This record gives sequence, structure tokens and C-alpha cells, in this order.
Amino acid sequence: MDSLQKIADAHGLMILEDAAQALGSKFKGRSASTFGVAGAISFYPAKVLGCFGDGGAVIVQDDAVYERIVQLRDHGRSSSGEILSWGLNSRLDNLQAALLDLQFRDYDSVIARRRHLAGLYHECLSDVPELALPPAPASDPDHFDIFQNYEIEATRRDELKAYLKEHGVGTLIQWGGVAIHQLKHLGITQDLPRTDELFTRLLMLPMNMSLQDEEVVYVSNVVRAFYGRAPRNS
Repeated sequence: MDSLQKIADAHGLMILEDAAQALGSKFKGRSASTFGVAGAISFYPAKVLGCFGDGGAVIVQDDAVYERIVQLRDHGRSSSGEILSWGLNSRLDNLQAALLDLQFRDYDSVIARRRHLAGLYHECLSDVPELALPPAPASDPDHFDIFQNYEIEATRRDELKAYLKEHGVGTLIQWGGVAIHQLKHLGITQDLPRTDELFTRLLMLPMNMSLQDEEVVYVSNVVRAFYGRAPRNS
């Protein structure tokens, strides 16, 4: 964010954050979605704080941006109730809001649990040279990750995924392994060879609130066995 802010300041640009999966994440003690003019957070069911359907919030730092978003979410209706522009019907309904409010009471403990699981993965897999892991939870005081996902880079990724499936472990390749610039129907023509190579290595290991410590150890040991490494007991 420091680098992005320097670029924005030099060119007179506004920063709009896609913080969809980052509610609670921080950089240098500052929360994701608070760096720019506005930041969007998702409440889709798969997110750490999720409702029963589509939902989200926008965090804003500017009164004019706030007023425009208010209009966009409710048929162009302003905060005073007058319709001033074209808009959408994108209000979060009361049932979803109540569900999110209930879950938010335990949000700190949810984040703590996810960080614990991420730390356990790191403890079990950090000595496997064929893998690149996310930074460990306490490895960098400037970054506080909530671990919405636990995504690794893996040599022979597709073989590893198949091996894990054979041993009862479900994994996910985000977006089907296709990067944005590879979506040719969108008219994107850029050539990004480093991104192409990265997308052959990315794999998401199980990360959710039903996951037990011993299950993380099991998943890790299956990964270790695939690469010919001895198992970890804890």
C-alpha cells in the first residue's frame, strides 16, 4: 500500500480497494479498505464473514463518494430520500444483516483460529523445498493476514492435487487456474509469462472453521508423502 500510495500521489489518482476477502487484515496497523477513497468488502457465504447469499459493504472516506454509493444501492435515492440519479436495487436485507451481526460478535476468535491453522500448516510444511508457502502469521509485524484462504505454490501441482484427492483431501485451484489476462473473450491481449507460470503452481489447501488441528497435520503429511518427506507427528 505504501508503493501504491506513492504512485497515486504522484499522478493525482484515487485508490479504490478490492478488500473483498480482507475484513480484519491490516498493514502497519491499518485495516484493509481504509487506505483509499473507498474499499469494498464481500459478505458472500464463502468469505470469513459470510451471509446466506450475496452481500457486501463499502467503506468510504469521502462524503461525496458516500452519497453516490447511497444512490447507486437504492434506485438513485439520496440519503434525504429523493431520487437524484439512476441506480440499482442492491440493498442488504435485514435477515442477512442480522446474521452478519450475530457472526461478527465472534469474529476476533474466528480470525485467531484461522491464523492458528495457518501457523500449523507452516510448521508442518515449511521444510518442503518444492513448496512456496504464505508468510507465517507472526513473521512480519507490518502484515496481519486473516487467512481467508491458504494458498500455496507447488511443484507438480496437478499431480499433487490428484494425490491429495486419492487420500480424501479436497483442494481448489482458484478460478480454474485461469488468470484475467487469459480470458480472451474479454479482449485482453497482454502477454504475461510470469503470471502464466505462477498459475500452473497455485493450489488452495483446506482452510475453514470446521478444520481440526489433526486434520491439518494429516493434509500436511499427505503433501509431505507426495514429495518423499517423512511425516510430522504434530
